[in-house]
Amino acid sequence: MPLFRAVGKVPLSLLLKQFALIYLFAAAVLTAAIVASIRLDTQDRLERAGVREAARVEIARSLVAKDFSLVTSDVRLLAEMPSLRRYLDNGSGAHKEELANLLRHVASTTRRYDQVRYLDATGREVVRVNYAAGKASIVPRGQLQDKSGRYFFRDTIKLDRNEVFVSPLDLNIEHDRLEIPYKPMIRFGTPVFDSAGRKRGIILLNYFGEELLQHFRAVLLGGDQRSGMLLNSDGYWLSSAKREDEWGFMLGKPERAFGHEFAEEWRTISAGESGALQTKNGLFVYATVYPLQEGQRSSTGSALPHSASRRELAGFEYNWKIVSHVSDENISKFASGKERGSRILIAVAYLLLALGSLAIAYFNLGRRQVRLKIKEDEARLREITATMSDGLLVTDANGMITFANPEACVLLGYGQNELAAADMHGLLHVEEDGTPCPRVDCKLLQVVQTGKTYRGAEEYFKRKDGELLPISVSVSAIVREQQAAGIVVAFHDITERKKFQLELERRAQVDVLTGLNNRRHFYELAELEIERTRRYGKPLAVLMLDADHFKHINDSHGHHVGDAVLQKLGAVCRHTMREIDIVGRLGGEEFAILLPEVTTAQAQEAAERLRKAVTAAAVPTQGESVFFTVSIGVTGLAETDRDIVTLLKRADAAMYDAKQAGRNRVCVRE
Repeated sequence: MPLFRAVGKVPLSLLLKQFALIYLFAAAVLTAAIVASIRLDTQDRLERAGVREAARVEIARSLVAKDFSLVTSDVRLLAEMPSLRRYLDNGSGAHKEELANLLRHVASTTRRYDQVRYLDATGREVVRVNYAAGKASIVPRGQLQDKSGRYFFRDTIKLDRNEVFVSPLDLNIEHDRLEIPYKPMIRFGTPVFDSAGRKRGIILLNYFGEELLQHFRAVLLGGDQRSGMLLNSDGYWLSSAKREDEWGFMLGKPERAFGHEFAEEWRTISAGESGALQTKNGLFVYATVYPLQEGQRSSTGSALPHSASRRELAGFEYNWKIVSHVSDENISKFASGKERGSRILIAVAYLLLALGSLAIAYFNLGRRQVRLKIKEDEARLREITATMSDGLLVTDANGMITFANPEACVLLGYGQNELAAADMHGLLHVEEDGTPCPRVDCKLLQVVQTGKTYRGAEEYFKRKDGELLPISVSVSAIVREQQAAGIVVAFHDITERKKFQLELERRAQVDVLTGLNNRRHFYELAELEIERTRRYGKPLAVLMLDADHFKHINDSHGHHVGDAVLQKLGAVCRHTMREIDIVGRLGGEEFAILLPEVTTAQAQEAAERLRKAVTAAAVPTQGESVFFTVSIGVTGLAETDRDIVTLLKRADAAMYDAKQAGRNRVCVRE
């Protein structure tokens, strides 16, 4: 009661004025707090969304590079297979069947090729294997087609050895029509050569483009918050959340292009390598993929069945754009100031300041919900990176590791706690010989300064156990406010690929039947040894040997016994001669042995020991043992000898003398 009496003594106008001052001040503070909080919240979510989407884009880019690397390895391996070389050399039906079975095995095992083909130099399919409904089948001869008019044949047949043609990603055409349902396809081709070095056609793999697109969608399409897109260099959709927008360039529908719907955004995206762009249509995080690797070629291709490519493409012209789009509606979805419930609470707060604390509490709750959503997205991203078969490291601008996915820990042998906050370069990056890589020369860290993506076909990390890990690597910058804030390092273990390359090199040097040096490698080693011999003034000798009556052995016992005889002869040569002697099979039943630092007389003694060892060697067969002899020609290096060919001719003449003298003997020519 005293209060009411006191109030009653105050003039009403003064009371209202004081109330107004207090109300306006409190309302101004509340308004400033709400506006500032909304702006900070929006900026925070945009930065996190940008980093999250950039990581997704980089993961998608590394998956594309991995897929291309696998297919390129397959096509190069097939081009060097002995079964293909045997067919190219003689064209027999048996060797053709062997080749067809090999291609069917590749299609059935890999399950990533729609067609595996060998086309001759005229563009005619010679062997084709189709893969459909989980089964690989060899196409009958009557159904083989003439592909000489298709751009991918014309562009592949003109390449050199080890070069690979990669077609654009487009839809498959069969019998001059688009195949229905649509079948996305990338064709990988390389020319093939016979033993004489003549170009005899191409090996062509029709890679299921849908497999690559499925990998892409698994990373970039998820939830209703974003839309992942893959565009070709002209801005047409190769993959879109709206599937009806895809393949406009193959269907003659130019309106089905990214630039038609997002003209302003396309001008920026098409001109830039990577980045983030916010417009009235939302947030666009984009990056450019250059799938072509060293030794690969491509062209514009053609949607017409019998039309040539307009021109060859340079490596930088064959590119795709990966775009992650978060719409403006989704960006503002959790903005508290725009939700109906928030507007009502804020209105009540302005009318009744006593409930202001409740409005702020509600606003803070909204912030927590937004942050929880971002954490859920980050957890989902970590789940995606946890399933990657490649290692992924993220560092700050100083090269300190801030994130490592489980595969990176497995490949490197470190726990995540050991990698966290570690100096990536100092801990991991080394030269090929294991010595530390100078920090100033580190191409991975240079991405922080240049902002340009670095792709290395072969780098080396050191594992925790000290072993070297050969890797291919793709490094991209994380850009915030137009400055590099760190890098994303995606790396792939290429240990098996290097082993495979070494095995290919070994096979190119070794005779498959005997395990000895083949003709080409023997000539190479011999020329080096002759050069060394002349430099130091040492003697050198050559033996030329031939199995006696080898044709009779083949005719009497069969070719399998003939092969066993050649294998036994190679084994006797290896066991009888010195380790420094160079033994090679020149072809058929002819063998040659180079003896460094040996005179002609000493070589004659060695040849006699070898002849006796061969005579005593037995080749077991069913029911009996086969014995055989050799005729050996011996010669020594003369000052007038120009090369190994001259030596071998003289040794061959001496061997012929031995044949004429009755076989199973050693003859010498000076």
